[in-house]
Amino acid sequence: MTRWRPVLRAGSLGSPFECWERVMPRIPDNLLDCVLYLYASEVDAASGARSGGSGFLVSVPPEKEGAPAALYAVTNSHVIREGASPVVRLNTRAGQAEVIPLTADQWHHHPDGDDLAVCPIGLQPEHHRFMALTRAGFLAKGDLDELDIGPGDDVFFLGRYINHEGRQQNLPTARFGNISMMPFEPVRHPRGTLVESFLVEARSLSGYSGSPVFAYIGSDQRYFNWDDSRGAPPPIYMDVVRIYLLGVDWGHDADYKVVLEPDRQTKVPEGWQVEQNSGIMNVAPAWRLSELLDEPELVSLRQERERKWAEDCAESNSVMDGS
Repeated sequence: MTRWRPVLRAGSLGSPFECWERVMPRIPDNLLDCVLYLYASEVDAASGARSGGSGFLVSVPPEKEGAPAALYAVTNSHVIREGASPVVRLNTRAGQAEVIPLTADQWHHHPDGDDLAVCPIGLQPEHHRFMALTRAGFLAKGDLDELDIGPGDDVFFLGRYINHEGRQQNLPTARFGNISMMPFEPVRHPRGTLVESFLVEARSLSGYSGSPVFAYIGSDQRYFNWDDSRGAPPPIYMDVVRIYLLGVDWGHDADYKVVLEPDRQTKVPEGWQVEQNSGIMNVAPAWRLSELLDEPELVSLRQERERKWAEDCAESNSVMDGS
């Protein structure tokens, strides 16, 4: 639901008045179930080693009516390659963590160098507790103007806080921020490539790489017209929350401070520097993830999967008919 809080504003004549201000709504509980964790090995996943990253689930609808949707694990390319962490851990309906031993060669990476990777994954709804994002909720490039998205808009992201990630099961945490800069000019990735990226003022840390980042765009004000002749309440407006996938967290910018002597003025002779978090998170736009999901190789794999599904259905129907 949309939440409001009372605030005091200064009137035109200087006298204060009270009004209501909309605040960030509560995050839907089931949204946490789209999050998964990434580790280097099954042993690391089982023990909750303090390495790896975060990810989430996305489903792509089938081309053939009635065929099952294709499910993908999503994370950063650098989590799989440089981080060597292709193994997935997610929750079961019994409240336990389960490890899925994916390998690095099963992951598909964005061909243009964007820090994105996806992997087809098979889950059992009756056994695994999960929800998958659909592309209907992805922010498209054309939405920026249509939805008037810009600096200051609220965002939140869901991922793995490695200091308290959950041992018996995944316990994703939510963190919050605001858009700082739009992806109008490319950002240089540590790999040396130029990539599209939102800059977001947020408290991102190691372990959140690959987290889904959501934009809270506000609410549609919907009008409900009640029939007063029957003694019903008068006409009212209600707010319907709009949340979009802004993109994928691929890291935070580092800032460096020179180490000083105790006098706080003289640099230490070794020339040491200390890395610190600048507070700026880089987010690969959701439309770049859509591009990766539409890569010919992945489309071909989905088509082959649906072909086999159709053959299995035909065979099953043939057996039932006794032919």
